[in-house]
Amino acid sequence: MFKPDYSVLRKKSEFVWYVNMSYYAMAELADVTLHDLFTNYKASLKLYSKENFDKFNKHFPMHEKLRKLNPSTPPISYGHINGLGIDLVFPEGNGEVNYKRCDKSLDDWISILDKPIDFSKAGMAPYYLEYQDNMKKAMNVDKVNFSYGYEGPITTAYTMLDLKLYYDLYDDPEKLKVFLEKLSWSITQFKRFHANVNGNDYKNTSYMCDDCATLVSADMWEEFVIPYMDIVYSDVNANRRSLHSEGMIYKHLKNLEKLGITWFDPSVSPKLDPEIIYKNCEVPFIWRMCSIYHSLLDRELAMDFVFAAVRDGASGLFTTARDLEEHNINVVEGFIQACETVQAMFAKGADRSDVGKLVSDRGKDIFWEKWRTQYI
Repeated sequence: MFKPDYSVLRKKSEFVWYVNMSYYAMAELADVTLHDLFTNYKASLKLYSKENFDKFNKHFPMHEKLRKLNPSTPPISYGHINGLGIDLVFPEGNGEVNYKRCDKSLDDWISILDKPIDFSKAGMAPYYLEYQDNMKKAMNVDKVNFSYGYEGPITTAYTMLDLKLYYDLYDDPEKLKVFLEKLSWSITQFKRFHANVNGNDYKNTSYMCDDCATLVSADMWEEFVIPYMDIVYSDVNANRRSLHSEGMIYKHLKNLEKLGITWFDPSVSPKLDPEIIYKNCEVPFIWRMCSIYHSLLDRELAMDFVFAAVRDGASGLFTTARDLEEHNINVVEGFIQACETVQAMFAKGADRSDVGKLVSDRGKDIFWEKWRTQYI
């Protein structure tokens, strides 16, 4: 299994930050629902139109400092399981795409996974490939991202087995391992299809999202999580392993090094903070200011959020410009200002303790124990 040199990895990690444009904010500005977007490519044309970007830019004066949305088919996390035979559900209005629960057994799924699958022809892949092609033609562009996606092995297993997954950890562990191994190789096959459609080098697909893995006890990762994540990682670039997994507790963090993770995104993990992560593992990590937190902050506290995160070990930060009310825009602008300040300080030779001196007295009082226990 790949093992980076953690004694130098953090030191070599350059500070990174970014602010995403929100797909959902753009949908609201275009006056299209998520159901419209998932079922009609013309809704996506409205979302990605110049007129709609102009609307967004008027709301957000610092728009040039945001990551612009690139044309894409609508985001679906369940493309892989759809190709394995699980139907998708498209709620009316603004509900997220979901999937139909099924009652297949481990034996049923093992039998399915033993058979070859052409993911380009399975499930709704043909529909979204046509959707992608229609967007390219209508927009007169060569590149439209194919966002009919996949998840890591444990989250994928949960979508197939539901809560039975967590019972089988105890009731039928050996058969579950057989299933997880076959499933992990199936994920690599889907990833190849996905990378090919997007014109990406498969060897660079070293990113994994697996939130449900955190529902497996930290002490069981070595047996039930790490071997199967390793299959998915080992098939691509051996020098990079990026993991998004939310809901972790500090006990999970030791497993990141066992897995050889080189970049960690804890996302929404209320039991963690930068100091806890930094003290419990050597993996460089990015700290997220969730858009749902914007209403809890003002400009000063948004800047303190950044300064405190860097002070306590974060190698990067990011957020999303989701809500376009004046208060939230001001918070995001404070985030940007603080990140630019940190970047400039590091360029001049400052260290984390120097950045920490910028935290206001309010911020020193709040970040991080009060933040975890009283704010979120």
